[in-house]
Amino acid sequence: MPTILWISNFIRERFPSRFAWAVLDQGLYGASNFLINILLARWLEPHSYGAFALGWAILNIAYQIQNPLVIEPMMVFSSNRFRQAPATYQKIVVHLNWILTLSATAVILLVAFLQSDPTFTGMYLGLAVAMPLMLYSMLVRRVCYANLNPALAAKGGLIYMPVFLSSALLFNHLSWLNAFSALCLMGFSALCSGLWVERSLGRGLVAESSRGLGGARVGLPPQNGSGLGRWFSLFRTVLRNHWGYGRWSLPASLLAVVIAAFPYLILSHISGLAAVGSLRALENTVLPVYSFMNAFGALLIPIFARARTTAELTRVVLRYATVFFFTGLLAWLVLALLHGWIFALLYGENYQTISYLLIAYGALPLLVGLSIVFLSALRSQEKLRWIIVLYTITVAFMVSAGIFLISHNGVQGAVMIQVSSNVLLTVLAALVWYRYGRKIA
Repeated sequence: MPTILWISNFIRERFPSRFAWAVLDQGLYGASNFLINILLARWLEPHSYGAFALGWAILNIAYQIQNPLVIEPMMVFSSNRFRQAPATYQKIVVHLNWILTLSATAVILLVAFLQSDPTFTGMYLGLAVAMPLMLYSMLVRRVCYANLNPALAAKGGLIYMPVFLSSALLFNHLSWLNAFSALCLMGFSALCSGLWVERSLGRGLVAESSRGLGGARVGLPPQNGSGLGRWFSLFRTVLRNHWGYGRWSLPASLLAVVIAAFPYLILSHISGLAAVGSLRALENTVLPVYSFMNAFGALLIPIFARARTTAELTRVVLRYATVFFFTGLLAWLVLALLHGWIFALLYGENYQTISYLLIAYGALPLLVGLSIVFLSALRSQEKLRWIIVLYTITVAFMVSAGIFLISHNGVQGAVMIQVSSNVLLTVLAALVWYRYGRKIA
């Protein structure tokens, strides 16, 4: 009890109201995605739900590519390199995001039309609709975090959640709900939310211009001329800076993609889509904890980037590591002790034979939370080469051991390789940060 009381007082005294908004934002967004996964797991056949789970994994891959090229540099540069003109800079970043995601959509459409299985064709077509809209919404929400204004992102979540859930319930009532329609509804709901958030952010651009920052921009060229030429000059500057950051961060994110997607891809090849659905059913149980941690994690890079001394950076990193550790530990205990009841509540009679795996799988939120803190600290100091090294070691271990474990143990082997790989990544990230990432240049 004294420990729990200390943690409660620590959070209440040390964390400002923006963290409450961040938790609310991630809670609303995560709850919508959590509920649709649970409902689809209950309503769809294992093969169909496995197709949706595979599509979800591909969507996460797209985010891992977007993150280093668009979101991560925006989170860092908004606080330093372009700090005197954040709204102008962030508007150009949104344009960059549309160009990249629509280009990727063309590739997904080509893949969809090359499929012979109607289930896969529908899944890829749904991805072609959902991916650019979901990534657009993700970006404008992260713009709010870069400005330390998660309240605006949370209000956007108040639009996303009811639109998504009401439309999903309607489609289920009409027997139209499947992998394709679920992905499309996610995209439509994200578009509604993202447009509202961007419109609200646009008021900041007007306010910025009224302060007369046109001649005091940091990192942006003088805004002479008008129209397409002016836009292209700004776009080229932003693209050059983002590529300078992303060329080191992109390999790290691609390696992170392997860590996240490898078990799903190998399972689909060795054990089939039903096994993919089973692994996704396990992941669904930890989504609420991930949402909570992502709410804090989304603020870590700009907060760490604002640290001006080594002592200040060390203090704030250890503060967040403490909170994430106890949050993950509590979640692990609950999931391990109540695994059978949790699966019965979420899935009814489905997936009961794998509920015991939650005893081990429940450790992932603790491990992921700690790695988020230490990797964010390294990113805030632009020590991206070390992140590539950490991910390379983890991927080498996962691939070498994962194929053997999954081929011999199926879903159980996938859980084993996920947990052991995250243990390795977390320990290495903490050691590298302690040795090389604490000093501010």
